[in-house]
Amino acid sequence: MGRMIAEPLVQVRCAVCAGDRTELICTAREVEAHLEYLRLFHQRRLAPQAPHGELADRSDFTQGYATDLVACSGCGLVFRNPRPSPEALERAYAQDQYGRERLETLAATQQSLYRPKVRQLRDWLGNRAKVLEVGSFVGGFLSAGREVGWEMLGVDPGQEVSEFCRSRGLPVFRGTLEELPGSSLSEVWAPGTVDCVAIWNTFDQIPEPDKLLARVRRLLRAGGILALRVPNGECFRRSLDLMRRLPRPVDGWLRAVLAWNNLMAFPYLQGYTVRTLDWLCSWHSLERVQVVPDTLVRLADDATQPWARLEEAGLKFLTRTAARYAAGRRDPDLALAPWFDAYYTLRS
Repeated sequence: MGRMIAEPLVQVRCAVCAGDRTELICTAREVEAHLEYLRLFHQRRLAPQAPHGELADRSDFTQGYATDLVACSGCGLVFRNPRPSPEALERAYAQDQYGRERLETLAATQQSLYRPKVRQLRDWLGNRAKVLEVGSFVGGFLSAGREVGWEMLGVDPGQEVSEFCRSRGLPVFRGTLEELPGSSLSEVWAPGTVDCVAIWNTFDQIPEPDKLLARVRRLLRAGGILALRVPNGECFRRSLDLMRRLPRPVDGWLRAVLAWNNLMAFPYLQGYTVRTLDWLCSWHSLERVQVVPDTLVRLADDATQPWARLEEAGLKFLTRTAARYAAGRRDPDLALAPWFDAYYTLRS
């Protein structure tokens, strides 16, 4: 996967509160330096024979272009500004290329990630549920859900990943959630009939999240669950400030934590916090029932050197432990958590 073409760039308002007053927290030049660091970081940790495609989603991102990162002065949302238009973003994701071998590796890794999340959701949904995933990617969650007998459907604009999922017998509608009502699936996945909508690792890439949540609300039954997994904008912001104050090479451990969690260069459109997600979801009668601090899914695989696998596992274990301890001490921003899962229910 290569960098998307970022021209023409457009100025945008905050996607949560629509404010236009922002604070610059990371310049385009700094983002470019972070991307270069990431390339070197992962190249040193990949085995010498690893194919170039292994850098996809390690240091090569769809949002892998240099632009300013700002924070909304009103609500604190971190976001890219300026950035490509929504139409350009959709085209870029539709054209993402990984290669079959990389997709197989990602599918195995992500299925192991999503099994515990299925167990979590099962406490609310039971053994019979209609579950729709927005941004189904390689189908890890779809596979994990089918293992427990749920009726699953993925929605993804990507051509290669959609075809990959279908080749594995997983149902995927290629397109966006807004296009689903006009498809042949609209009768089965009708408004008010869906038990759960899951948006893992995708909500942060949605340029107009309010529109997406409006559609989610229409699909969910009363008491249905919205599951979100997002990179933590507050963690990135505080880590960036600390990284600037720490001398080198003392800051090396922090850079490594950010690199293994895909927070270096922040290759996302939006960086939410629990507070900004709560604010956005409340407009659509979605009430938070749980939040879980976490780290990124494992990046290391057979193409990674053994010492690097241990490095990633150790750093993520320490990061998760610290984040969950802080959350237990009532840290409302989960500032130590690179990622977090948030679960919402649709009020009757």
